[in-house]
Formats: sequence, structure tokens, C-alpha cells
Amino acid sequence: MVEIIAGKFEKAMKKGFISTLILMVLEKEPMHGRQIKKAIEERTFGGWEPTDSTIYTILKDLREKNLIVPTNIPGTDEKTIAYEITDDGKNTLGIMMKKEQEIRESMRSIITSTFGIKDELSGTELNEFFEQRSPFARVAHNPDEIETLQILEFQKTFLKKRVEILNQKLQKIEDKITKLDDKNRNEEIS
Repeated sequence: MVEIIAGKFEKAMKKGFISTLILMVLEKEPMHGRQIKKAIEERTFGGWEPTDSTIYTILKDLREKNLIVPTNIPGTDEKTIAYEITDDGKNTLGIMMKKEQEIRESMRSIITSTFGIKDELSGTELNEFFEQRSPFARVAHNPDEIETLQILEFQKTFLKKRVEILNQKLQKIEDKITKLDDKNRNEEIS
């Protein structure tokens, strides 16, 4: 039962993220489904690889909500349906971007307090990390190769630091376990 509930939450979150990513991509220019999928995959470094059925289901949903409308792209096949964002879509996207930033701020707080990273990295480094981790930030701004390399290098450094901190915490736990085991053995012998 719990797995079913968690699965529903995950599905709703993914749908919300992909809906927002689609609106962001369409804010730049009208596209058809395959172009949207490719843009999302490229701009999230493969972090989001929605299936065709997911893309087209969400496009249908966004269309029904009047957030996107079909349009013609010169030079494309007449059968290929392209989409463009509506004014309602742009307004919805603005609200979603504000909500995403609020969620990111909450996650930053949770992560820094949970992993003790705040003391290890400066506030500027943390801000940069969380900005770059956001799939929304990467879709809004398509980084060039140099920016992509910088993002990946920073993520690597950040993750190495997290591993180091977690290893230190693990060692403390192992030390406590050893100490308690030794104490229990000594009490059994006595």
C-alpha cells in the first residue's frame, strides 16, 4: 500500500516537473513533441529522459488547459503538430518558477543541515550548486560546453565533499558501535 502511495506521489511530481520543463522549452520557440523531448534531455544532461507517451500525454493535458496551442512551423510536415505557449501558459510558468525556487530553498536548508555542508562550502558555492542542479535553470538557459563543464566540475566537487562528510559521520557511528560492543563484551565477561 505504501509503495502505491509513494508511486503516485512520484508520478505527480514527475508530471509537474515535465509540464514545467515543456512550458519553458516552448517559451523559447514553438516545437513539436520530438524536439521538446530532445531539448529536455539535452538541457538536463540526460537527467530527464521522458518517454514519448509521457511527452504526448502532458502536451494533451497542457493543450486542454489552454497553456499551449497547436501552431505551424514553416518547413515541417503538415502532419507534425507543433505547439506554442499561450499567455496563460506564460503566467502559469511564472508561478511555477517561483514555486520551484521556494522548494529549492527548502531543499537547500534540509541538505545543508542534514549533511553539515553549510560549514564546508561558502554560501556562494551553495547558491551556485543549487542553481545549477535545477533542471529548470538549465532549460531556461541552454549552457554552452564551457558552462556545462563548469557545472559538472562543481557538481563533482560538491559530491566528493558530501562523500567525505558522510564517511566521517560513518566513522563516528562505527566508533560508537565498537565502543558499545566492547562494553557489552566486558560486561559479559565480568
